[in-house]
Formats: sequence, structure tokens, C-alpha cells
Amino acid sequence: MRKWTYLVATLLMAGTTATFTGCIDTDEPEGIAELRGAKSDFIKAQAAVELVEAELRKAQVAEQELVNAGLALQNKSAEIDLQLHELDIQLKQLLIEKEEAATAQAKAEAEAAIAKAEADKTKWENEKALIVEQYKEKMLLAETATAKAQEAYKQAMEQIEASKLLLTDEEQARLNGVQAQVAYAKQAMDKAMYGYSTTVIKRILSSEVANSTTTTNPDESTETNSSTTKYYVYLITEDPTQSADGYKAGSLKKLQEQLANYSDIVADNNLEAVLDNALKNAEFALEMTQKYADNLKAILDNEYTTVADWEAEVKKLEEEIAAAKVKEQQYNIEKGKLEVANPKLISDLEATSNKLETAKNNQNSNKNKAKTAAAYSKKVEAESVKKGLNDAISGGTTVAGYNSNTGTFAYAKGIQITEAQSQIDGWVKLIDKATKGVDLENIEWAKPQLATALAAQKEAEENYAKDYKAWEDAMAAYDESLKIELEKSEVAANAAIKKYNGLKPEDRKKEANIDAVATALVAYYKDALAKEAQVTKATVTKGSETKKISAWLIADADNFKKVVGVDLGFITWDAGDIATANEISKENIGKLIDVEQDSSVKTPLEKWKSASSAVFSDNFNSDNNPRRLPVTTDEVIAAAGGNHVDALKNGNYGSLGKMIWATAETASLQAIIDQVETYKALKEAFTAQKTVEQAAQDKANTALADAVDKAKKANDEAQAAYDKVFKEVNDNIATVQKEYGNNEIIKGKIETEITVYLNNNFTNGDLGSLEAIKNLVKQEHMIALANVTAAKADVAKAKRNIEKLAAGTYTDTDYITESFANIQEKIKVKQAEYDAAKADYDAASAQLKALLAIFLK
Repeated sequence: MRKWTYLVATLLMAGTTATFTGCIDTDEPEGIAELRGAKSDFIKAQAAVELVEAELRKAQVAEQELVNAGLALQNKSAEIDLQLHELDIQLKQLLIEKEEAATAQAKAEAEAAIAKAEADKTKWENEKALIVEQYKEKMLLAETATAKAQEAYKQAMEQIEASKLLLTDEEQARLNGVQAQVAYAKQAMDKAMYGYSTTVIKRILSSEVANSTTTTNPDESTETNSSTTKYYVYLITEDPTQSADGYKAGSLKKLQEQLANYSDIVADNNLEAVLDNALKNAEFALEMTQKYADNLKAILDNEYTTVADWEAEVKKLEEEIAAAKVKEQQYNIEKGKLEVANPKLISDLEATSNKLETAKNNQNSNKNKAKTAAAYSKKVEAESVKKGLNDAISGGTTVAGYNSNTGTFAYAKGIQITEAQSQIDGWVKLIDKATKGVDLENIEWAKPQLATALAAQKEAEENYAKDYKAWEDAMAAYDESLKIELEKSEVAANAAIKKYNGLKPEDRKKEANIDAVATALVAYYKDALAKEAQVTKATVTKGSETKKISAWLIADADNFKKVVGVDLGFITWDAGDIATANEISKENIGKLIDVEQDSSVKTPLEKWKSASSAVFSDNFNSDNNPRRLPVTTDEVIAAAGGNHVDALKNGNYGSLGKMIWATAETASLQAIIDQVETYKALKEAFTAQKTVEQAAQDKANTALADAVDKAKKANDEAQAAYDKVFKEVNDNIATVQKEYGNNEIIKGKIETEITVYLNNNFTNGDLGSLEAIKNLVKQEHMIALANVTAAKADVAKAKRNIEKLAAGTYTDTDYITESFANIQEKIKVKQAEYDAAKADYDAASAQLKALLAIFLK
């Protein structure tokens, strides 16, 4: 077969010369304008195809996020359902305990436990509603993304049609074939996603090409084989009516909707009927799946070898589909007659279904959302209790519903009961914090705690007294240090050394003269240490002990002649007597006189600052100077924001602050003991009020549940009456729809592969291989066999569940959990089906873009 050369358009110009006179005519020739417009259309078409790909990628991301959200919903819901189940058991036990309570106290404790369990249940139910809402938000985003991709696809196909105007017939045929590949893949994607596709593909025979091959036999005779290849035009249109009934059962979107509304998966106290119905559905699914697998096996058994064989199979499938649709039409006619004869059954079912849906929606929207019937207010009259409560509130925070100025607990009429109960919980926590965990029912336990607090207060008072005295002493020492004239002491020391050096050798040996120098130096060293915390720079050693010279002398003035003079070398001893007493050299004078700050010793000012900080903290200093006047208790309380705040306890206001806190702690515990009845009465009043509100909440919830039960009963009765007349015909319609639906699936797959085969033949000039079609049917058959195995397992499981129910080992919770997991598994399967179709679409789309690029050259 000849190969085609593709041209966008050929512009033929006549071989004449144009003569221009007057002004130049700048109008563009019509052919040039058409060519430029055609090229522009191809550019737009190419951009439109790329836009589809981009929107599909976005949709894929949104779908993956939805899958992730679904897994999170499943995991979290399982945890929440377990908590709710345990709370239901706990509530039943607590109600029994309440009824059997022997004392008022025991009854009150049971009521408090019931209120807490109810509040916990509400919390989990709200959390469950939240994660479902989050999943629905993701679902909406995914739906929006896929809708954008659908619109982009529609516009791309329209743009491609517009670009065909100047293509040759051969080019249009080639483009049409690739378009068909894209459309078939799009159909498969849509059916996986929605259960339907608005894309309609009709094959119209365009031409038949005769093929012949001649072979020479060994005996030199020839043999000619003839065949015919059919070529088609694909009419691709949109049929919006296909989407009229919404997402089909089993589609990815329908399964996602079921997952979002999984809380509606309930047995409604009729688990036996639900499980019986589940078994029937499983058996029907097995029958249809087995029939589909058998049909695929029958196709494979035919061992088709030519495209004509596969065309014949497609025709056979079309005939079977048409026959099934005729059956469907007949069943619909029969159903129509029944509808005319039984309008009340239909209207009753529709009305009761709507009422049930409304009741369920009302329950979902309003459960645990009842409002308070009246305002509530409770005022604390005892100032000590009010103070204890206010002290327990952390600085800068508030407790909802509590006015710390007036000591009033209150909430308004018309707020949600859950909000009122949350406020009550906060009030009880405030009481617990204010009473420091004291068992109000057994106040004797608080007395050892009070004794401990009194001991801590005494210790804090003693520490404060000690620190206060240290501050006074340090301030006095600093004042004394100001009177010291260090320069005079230094001059006196130098004078004593000079006088000693001026003596005759025999006079220098006299201990009185040596001691005179030592006395002057000691006075100098003490003044230096007291005023500036200074010590000599030089050290001397005696045996293994080395110290500053000033330290030796302050410790003992005799160390001047026995240690310092000996080590510095101007005094020697012999048999207990001074042998020599030489002049003190200039170098040694420097060692004796030169002093420096001792980093290990605080100056008088530093000691005063430290003592002031210990007793009062630095919060009251001025210009970094220590306190000269004592800080008062009132000043500390005002600065800290109270007498019982953590800042005092933590030492942020010195030992005075700790003493204030310890005193307040003792007073607080004493006030608790004194006001135990007041605190108890408050707590009991709040617990009782919470119980009152819970009763109102329960009543409202019960009314919502009763409305659902009533609507469900009416709907069940209407459904039973409807099924008695319509079930058989509806089952027949469902069966025939499933049958031709399966045939449509395999027909579409075979047609897709035939299209690919013919496109390759048309483009490359060879017939290629038909193995791809056979392999595709084989692959579909293997999937069908796997689905048969899974369907058999579903039937077996449905039977086991019925047996377990009879044995009392299967519950509503088991049914909900299994249904949830089943939906997730179906979503995985359908998602894989969509992904496979998407891969085919991507491949076909790449071919389409490549072809458009050729036409642009």
C-alpha cells in the first residue's frame, strides 16, 4: 500500500506577473488568509489538548488526595466507633449503678459519671462529623477538578474539528482515527469514574481495500491469497442525557459518595434482613461476573486470526447488546404498565423515602445541637471562696461564663447545650484547681496538707528574716566601707617599710621593728579587702602551701617575719632567732604593696546588691542600685498581681515573695477547710445543672431518632408494598442492564484495539499484528476470573455472617465496619480501572499532539 505525504495545504500560484500601478494594494490574498487561519486553529487545538492533560493531572492529584482522605476517614472512624461503642456499654452500666445507688452521694457520683460519658460521647460524635465533613470537602474539590477536565476535553475536541477545514481527505482520516483512540480511552475513563460516558462513538464504514499476496510453491506453482481491509470514519458526538440519572452504582464517584455517607450504613435494628439482602446481592454479582468471564472465554476459544474475525465479534456483540436492550425496553414497557396501574405505590415510596431522607438529614444536622431552654446563674457570696477561685485563674486568662469581678457563674438562654456543658466543665475544673485537689467529701485529708503548708510558711518566714538581716548587715558594711581611706593605709604601709629600711642592721633584726611593718601592712590589706575586695598580686609559699601575701598576714601578722620575709629573702632564721633582717628591696616593696581585685570575693556593694536581690528581688531597684529602704508586702502583691501567684512561689520576688505566697497558701487551705460546704454546694449545683441540660439534650436527640425510626418504618412498609409488585421486573431490568453493560465494556475495548491496528496500518502501510486485541481480551478474562474468585468469597462471607448472626457473634458494629472496608476495596479496584484507562488516554493524547505538530510544519 502506498504511503501518504501529509501537507497542511498547498498554495498554487498562477505563473503570471502582476503589474502594480498607482497605490499598492496591501490586501492579503484569500488563500494566504485561509492558510494562516488554519495554522492558528492547529496551534489552538494543540494548546487545547495540552490543557486537557494539565486539567487531568490536577484532577488526578485531587483524586489521590481524596483517596488519602478516605483512608484517614476509615482509620479515624474505626477508632471513634470503638470509643462510642465502649461509651455505650459504660453508659448502660452507669445507669444501672444510678438506679441501684444506696446513698445520695453514690447517686450523685453516678450522675456525674453519666454526664461525663455523655459529654465524651458528644465529643467523639462531633469529631466523627468533622472528619466526614473534611472528606466531603476533598470530594467536592475532586469533583470540581474532574468537571474542569471534562469541559477542557469537550473544548479540545471542538477545536480539533475546527482545525480540519483545510486538511486533505487522507489527513482528516488519519486525524479522525487518532481522535477515536482518544475518545475510546475517554469513554473508559468516564465509565470508571461516573458509570456512564457522554462521549458517543459511531463507526461508519468508509472504504474497503483489497489485499493479495502470491506465494511460490516448491513445485514452482503459485498460490494467491486475497483479503479485504475495511476502513472506518468515526463519528464522535456528545450525549448529555447519559448523565441525567447521576452517578451509576459501582462507579468511583458513587462509591466515594457512599464513603462520605458511611454513617448511614446501619442495620436499623433489622440485621437479619440486611444480611439476607447482602447475600442476594453477592449471589447476583457472582452470577453476572461469571457470565462475563464465560463470554470472554468463548471469544478466546474462537482463535480469531484476522481483523475481519474481530469485526465479526464486534458485530455479534452489537447484536447481543441490541437484543438485550430490546429486552430492557420490553421490561420497561411492562414496568410502565405496572406504574400506570399502581401510582400510589410509587408516590408512597417516593414520599416516604423523602421523609426518611429529611429525618436522617435533620438528625445529622441537629443531633447534640439542642439549645438551653433557660438562662442559668449562680453567684458566690463568700469572699474567701471568690478569692480562692480568682487566685486559681492564671494571669491574663479567663474562664468562660465566670465573672471574676462579681463571682458569678452564668450562661444565657438559647445557647447550644454542648456549649453550656463545656462551660460547666470549666467551672468544675476551676473549683478543683481552687481547692487544690482536696477531697471535699473527706475534709480530714486536707488537715495534713494544711500542716505541711504551715511548716512551709514557717520556713519561708525564717528564710525571709535571715535574708532581711543579711541585707541590713550588707548595707551597713557598705556604708562602713565608704568611710575607709585606703590611700592613707597605703601611705602608712610605705612609711613603715621606709622606716624599717632606714634602720641599722642590728636594729632591723629587732622583732618590734619588723612587727611594726607587719602591723601597717595588715591594716592596709584589711582596708583594701573591705573597701574594694582587693588582695596582693604576689604570693608566697610555706612548705606545700601557697597563698596571697595579704592572706598570710590577715590570718596572722607573725607570718610577715616567719613566712613572707623568709620567702622573699630579706629575713633569715637560725636556731629560732632572726639571723638577718635585710632591707626590703624595691621589687619586694612592689610585691608587698601592689593589690588587685579578687574575682572570688564580692565588694561591699556587690554583697549589698546580692543580699537585696535575695530578699526583695531586683524588681524594685532603681538604676540598678540595691534597695536602701525595705520593700513592703503590699508593693510585692501589687507588682506580682496577687498574693498567691506562681511568680511569688518561684522566687521571682525574693524570699519576701516566697513568704507572701506560703502565707497565702496556708490561708487558702484554711479557707477551703472553712468553706468546704460552699465549694461542695457549688460543685453539686453545677453537676446537677449539667445533668438537667443533658436530659434536655437526650430528649431532643430521642425525638430526632424517633422521627427517623417512624420514617424508616413507613418507608420499609412502602418499599415492601412496592417490591411485591415491582421487584421481579426491576430485577429483570437490572440483570439485562448488567449483561449488555459487560458486553459494551468488552466491545469498546476490542473496537479501541481495532482502531489502533487500522491507524497503524493506515500510517505505516503494513497490517501489523492482531495479537494486541487477543492479549487485551486475555487480560480482561484474567481480571474477570479474579473477580469471580472475589465474588465467590463475598458469597461465602455473606453466608458466614448469617451463621454468625444466628450464633450471636455478629453485631451491627461488625456490619458497619465490614461495609466500610468493602466500599474502600471497591474504590481501589475502580481507581485501578480508571488509572488503566487514563494510561491509554495519555498514550493516545501523545499521538494526537504529535500528529497536530506534523500538520503545523
